[in-house]
Amino acid sequence: MAMTGSTPCSSMSNHTKERVTMTKVTLENFYSNLIAQHEEREMRQKKLEKVMEEEGLKDEEKRLRRSAHARKETEFLRLKRTRLGLEDFESLKVIGRGAFGEKKSQSITAADFVG
Repeated sequence: MAMTGSTPCSSMSNHTKERVTMTKVTLENFYSNLIAQHEEREMRQKKLEKVMEEEGLKDEEKRLRRSAHARKETEFLRLKRTRLGLEDFESLKVIGRGAFGEKKSQSITAADFVG
């Protein structure tokens, strides 16, 4: 990684080099996952188009299926972005108490996350 300015790469501390490497790997993973997810969505769309073509559907039926497919994809992406909160869990048992709160055994209760 080229540095701008007068400080060459060799004068960076090992800690800085490790942080740069970790950041680079994190960014590469993030964007490669985005690309893979996009390719999967495109593949599902192409599969839908192929199935509709094989079934010989009319244009109106194709439009309805595309619309339903788009709604499912949107809902799927929304669920992926959803974060879990305390209300999504059922407390089973208090395992212990400490200065920072309680440690509990819990089970997930949100139906959206059960697949």
